[in-house]
Amino acid sequence: MAQASKPNPQIVKDEILEHLRREGVAVYHVEPEMWPNDRSVWWDTNRVPDYKKFLATAKSAGAKVILYFDQDLTEETIADAEDALELATLEPDEFREYARRIGELRSYIGFTNRLGIGYASEGFFYWYDLEAPWYEELMEMLEELQLSQFPYGADPGFDEAEEEDDTNPPIGNFFSKN
Repeated sequence: MAQASKPNPQIVKDEILEHLRREGVAVYHVEPEMWPNDRSVWWDTNRVPDYKKFLATAKSAGAKVILYFDQDLTEETIADAEDALELATLEPDEFREYARRIGELRSYIGFTNRLGIGYASEGFFYWYDLEAPWYEELMEMLEELQLSQFPYGADPGFDEAEEEDDTNPPIGNFFSKN
């Protein structure tokens, strides 16, 4: 079975809001950082990208209010990627490739990179979260760059001196009847 392609958040954001208005559903605009992760269920937008099917489920569940947000790519996000690149431990060719890719993504500043709709029912939150493919690429790059800041997979919280001390038992191992 062929997989349906995901809609572009930039294109469907107005379409979703218009659809909700026509359906007479109240829309509550939220910040994505405020979405609870506890007791949340996420719609599989990879296999079923149609937001209308999600909203039909919300309607069937009796949802009267739909939570909504959209987020645009900002200069700050690109600056974060550039900062992560400067801190990364990379070979010169890798550095240039990441710099080129970040430069290309700069052209998306101001475009909607993510949108989401959700509702609450019976103690659970149900979410439809859609990200632009280029934004997914940027988030993967940021993760890779942050991981490359610690060569050889070193954990920044790992203290080698502490590890070496484990080979010498502490003085507190002596038994005393005092």
